[in-house]
Amino acid sequence: MEGGTISDRVRELRRRRGMTQEELAERSGLSVAVVKKIEQGGTARMETYHKLAKALGVRTVWFVAPSAPEPVEVAVDDAALADMRSAISPPVGLTGTPLYGSVDEELVDLRALERAISSAAKAYHGDSYDDLAQIMPALVRSAHHHVEYFDSDGPERREALRLRADITGLTGRYLIQIRAHDLALIALQSSLRDALEIGDTPLAAAAVCSQAWAMMRQGRLSEVEQLCVTTADQIEPKMSKATPDELCAWGYMFLRAAAAAARNNRMEEAREYVSIATTAGTRLGRHYEDLAGHKAFGPLNGLMMAVEIEVLDDHPDTALQKAARIPPDAGQGNASGWDRHRVDVAVAHLRLGNVDEAERILTDIRREHPRWMRYQQYARDAVRALLDARPRMPGELTREVVDFMGLAV
Repeated sequence: MEGGTISDRVRELRRRRGMTQEELAERSGLSVAVVKKIEQGGTARMETYHKLAKALGVRTVWFVAPSAPEPVEVAVDDAALADMRSAISPPVGLTGTPLYGSVDEELVDLRALERAISSAAKAYHGDSYDDLAQIMPALVRSAHHHVEYFDSDGPERREALRLRADITGLTGRYLIQIRAHDLALIALQSSLRDALEIGDTPLAAAAVCSQAWAMMRQGRLSEVEQLCVTTADQIEPKMSKATPDELCAWGYMFLRAAAAAARNNRMEEAREYVSIATTAGTRLGRHYEDLAGHKAFGPLNGLMMAVEIEVLDDHPDTALQKAARIPPDAGQGNASGWDRHRVDVAVAHLRLGNVDEAERILTDIRREHPRWMRYQQYARDAVRALLDARPRMPGELTREVVDFMGLAV
């Protein structure tokens, strides 16, 4: 079974386990039609492979096919990203130097650039993705120009490099949200290089953490876990002297490692990583906003990840119990993180048959943060599951959110 396609591997392993397609469907929580489709050569999302792997007792990455992938419809519009691509990955000539264009001395203003990047970060956290698509290429180019202008080592060049690391890191996170993962990795690795050049460890760690997020979206689960654990060991702070930036960088590495491990059916390791991340959050004592790389971190992050792991491990009752035990004074963090947690809670309710409560949560998210929800595949899957729970007579609220997500009733 070393070679072959994913369909070959699923079919052969199912037979080795002495299971019928119907039994595999029941154990994995999938429909028989989905199992048959995959065994006949159809493709599926990583979450579906995770469910199959758990039912068959293997790691999720075991289903990664060694053969060339079949052509699929692109997830993003390459033409729409042309300007972003040009800014992040400019042409390089025979000199080996990127061709950024000439620098207009009148446009060099580090403080103005910093203010513009802060405004872009607010737009990102406010889910204003359409606005970001317009302004980010210009900000990235401006950062390039500032670094080129301050070409001798000194405080101004270091600040220019920091700001470029900041905007390319933020741009990478935006690109992950719109599922342009390869382009996101280019931006994030550029951010990492600049942060390392100036010795800004928290900013470098933010780039690594976001890089891991993009890789996880690509199904590179073992790589993500190894990358994050290794990086966490390298940056582990002294608890008695650690700054909020340092604790955030360290804690977030373990959150990413936990997310990857859980999706790879390494639940014991995932829970251990969450415990460490929670220690970092507890040490902070409160939620900190706008840390290095425009990240937010505090006691809440580990608690939310603990709920997510129980959902991934198909323990919806435990997930809801842990969600209910989150202290009110832990806050809600940033909106996108809390909304992601609320989708987890909705999914747990659906699995327990609490359809009305899941409907309430999903419609609340749709009304409060529609721009965020529209870009989230996980939210789309949850809404589809809500519709499946009421296939014949979906209520008005279900129809509202189904229509919004562009799904067929």
